[in-house]
Amino acid sequence: MKNFFKPSKLFLVLALLPDSASAVLIFNIDTFTTDQLTISIPAGSATLDATGTPPPARDGSSDFYLIDPNGLNSDWVVGNGSGTGSGEIDGKAINHFHSLNNVDIDGTSHDVLVFLTDEILSAGNTVTSAISITWSGSNAFDPSAISSLLLTWGYDGISESYPYGDPQGTTSTSAVPDTGSTAALLGVSVVALAFARRRLG
Repeated sequence: MKNFFKPSKLFLVLALLPDSASAVLIFNIDTFTTDQLTISIPAGSATLDATGTPPPARDGSSDFYLIDPNGLNSDWVVGNGSGTGSGEIDGKAINHFHSLNNVDIDGTSHDVLVFLTDEILSAGNTVTSAISITWSGSNAFDPSAISSLLLTWGYDGISESYPYGDPQGTTSTSAVPDTGSTAALLGVSVVALAFARRRLG
């Protein structure tokens, strides 16, 4: 019986640990309503990844975009939103936030959220201070018009293509955590771990 509880104890411990570091900027969607979209990236959890040559900087800044990975979509940013946030990549602060609808790409419109650093970044740079960014406005978004969001780094230069830049990570818009369910799951895991410990003596 002891042999059963040893692996289960290890499983429960691993379940309580945070996700391991990823190669790219995997982000979380913390809130997505008609009035607010908030994303976060934990410190030390990811690095910038470039598939080839890192994207060119523009005006001394590094740009990041949230777009629809499934193609051009001009229906999910439907109003005027403003962005605020905090965080650093390689010690360089994120200070600029934009909400853009109907951006023209080769004569076709799409919607995009943007955030920028004041300085140029390089592949391999890590999130050194947790990133949290909120775009908000009255009826600024239509969450039902998009199923996932793609985070890209940079753009392809003067002649942009879609999706531009280096893709970093994609997150489902339906995967916004339910804090009540998360807390309940954590509670069950702790109880099970305590039980396993008692059985081990």
